[in-house]
Amino acid sequence: MVVIDKEKCTGCGSCVKICHEHCMSLVNKKVMIDYMACSTCTQCIALCPEKALSWDGVLPVDFDPTCLPSSDQLEELLMERRTVRTFREEPLDRTTLEEIISWGAYAPTHNFHLRCIAIDDPEIIEAFDKAAFQFSKRIYQLVFRPRLIRAVVALAPRSMREEFNRALPKLQAAIKRGRGYASKPPALVCVVGDGRVPLSFESAQYVLYNMSLSAQVKSLGCRNLVGNQMIFNRSREIRQLLGLNSHEKIFAIAGFGHPAVRFRNKVIGKSMRVQWNGRSETDSISTS
Repeated sequence: MVVIDKEKCTGCGSCVKICHEHCMSLVNKKVMIDYMACSTCTQCIALCPEKALSWDGVLPVDFDPTCLPSSDQLEELLMERRTVRTFREEPLDRTTLEEIISWGAYAPTHNFHLRCIAIDDPEIIEAFDKAAFQFSKRIYQLVFRPRLIRAVVALAPRSMREEFNRALPKLQAAIKRGRGYASKPPALVCVVGDGRVPLSFESAQYVLYNMSLSAQVKSLGCRNLVGNQMIFNRSREIRQLLGLNSHEKIFAIAGFGHPAVRFRNKVIGKSMRVQWNGRSETDSISTS
């Protein structure tokens, strides 16, 4: 939690002004914190000119501008960012994995009590793979195999048909190989928390992305298993293996390991569609 060094605090109020939770106040030029309302964002610590605030008593340090990436370095990092789906059969060092996970603590979040479960036991990873395969097999048999459903999908809107056609070959490949993942990662990380806290899924994605970038700069691969939390949250075996209580849910899960392939080329030419102020360009022209 945020700790105040009352001897260093000058009562300037900068922390009170930046606190978006309004849990800090000045009483007789001394900072008071309502810890029940504190979101642990730590912006107050980052701003304090006297370093009078700290996290659990660990003193903050100045930023080193020379360590910040240049625009070219950031571009290189983001262009290189790719989902890794094939891993070498090589264990991932626990110290390295803990370092990767630690960066999740610096992600913006609404659920302030998220935790990570690191898994490197091959038998537990096999259980995850089995659960994913059984789900894929069941969905294929119930939704994709019956001719009647295929006929109904053929009459459905284009977006639904496209999703159906994209999912079908993936499920067929899983059925053919008899396993959930073509390449099982050496380690899995689950971001879990109380399922009753709103915006927990969104918060977990921020946490996971911090970890994926940390893995990338260590030349490791990351695969965000999007949607898989739905499978594992419904699996009694998986929940028991992880020791989840009745209120806890997996909000995000990713695989980490040494990549079996190396991407060599930057893809040039892709772009994100931009629309200004909710209007198309032609709309703007017509109203001007």
